[in-house]
Amino acid sequence: MQLCIRRLACLALLAGVLAMTATAEKKIIECCTKVSATAVTAPILGYRIQRKNLPCVRAVIFKTAEGEVCSHWKEDWVFEKIKELEQVRRGKNNTTAAPSTSST
Repeated sequence: MQLCIRRLACLALLAGVLAMTATAEKKIIECCTKVSATAVTAPILGYRIQRKNLPCVRAVIFKTAEGEVCSHWKEDWVFEKIKELEQVRRGKNNTTAAPSTSST
C-alpha cells in the first residue's frame, strides 16, 4: 500500500514537471527574424526597437492598423518616421504635462 502511494506521488510529480515543460515551450517570444526595406504605407500608430538576440534580428517594429511590420533600422525613411513619431509624442506631452522641476 505504501509503495503504491509513493509511485502515485512520483507519477504526479513527473506529470507536473512535464506539464510545466510543455507550457514553457509554448511561450515562444515572437520577434522579427527578418526585416523589410520597403516603406510602410499603412498608418503607423507607434514603434519599438528590437535588439539583436538570435534568432531575433535588429529591427524597428512599427505598429500599424494592419499589424506589426519589421523594418530595417538603417533605412532613411525609418529614421525619419521615428523622428516624426517622437515629435508628435513630445508635442502631446508638452501640451498636457506640467513643467517638472529637478531636485539635487
